[in-house]
This record gives sequence, C-alpha cells and structure tokens, in this order.
Amino acid sequence: MLPKNPNLLGVFVKSSIPMIKKLKRRKSSRSSWSESQTARYKELVGKLDGLGFVVRREELKRGHCWKVLSGVCRSLTQKFIFVDSRLNPDEQVAFLSAKLTDIELSDAPVGHVLTSAA
Repeated sequence: MLPKNPNLLGVFVKSSIPMIKKLKRRKSSRSSWSESQTARYKELVGKLDGLGFVVRREELKRGHCWKVLSGVCRSLTQKFIFVDSRLNPDEQVAFLSAKLTDIELSDAPVGHVLTSAA
C-alpha cells in the first residue's frame, strides 16, 4: 500500500519503468576447428615464428565506418602478425598461408631475368 503523500523522503513510489531483463547469451556462431585445420594453422605459425614473426590471434576491434583486417605490423625489433579470431578457421589458415607466401617471396633472392631469344 502506498502512502498518501509520495513527496516524503524515504518513501518508495511505484515506478512505471519496466525492470531490465538479463539478455540470454547466444551460442557462439564461430566454427569449430577440425584437426587438419588446427595442424595446418600450427604448422604455419611455426614457419612464421622461424622467420621472426610473432603470430597473435585476437578479437580485433571494429568500429563505426571502419573495418578491421588481419595484418602485419612491426614494433621496434619485433614483427607481429595479427589474425582476427572472429574469422572462420579456413579464412584464418588462408590468411596465414598468403602472408607466409608474401614473406617468402619478398625475402627470396632476385633470380635471373628471363629474356626471349630473338
């Protein structure tokens, strides 16, 4: 029962604001990793580690009007490769494979230039 004078201090007045309900957690939409994907990912990380890169899987931040991409960066003497953990396993493996190929090609010695015989 509510008091007749709701202006008194310490009196609780029934609010018309609904209570906040807890949101139910949705099941993760991330794909699970197969054994072959995990093995390939670890193999690529090992090769990149041998070339001096630190591979980090992180949930990269995203924001309004910009899109985050996995990529390579350098901090003083260390080289990092960041992989967005929200990508599906095939995309993560493909990204690392492409980066490894790029790095190996950029570090390869320049070969002989092929010329056509005239």
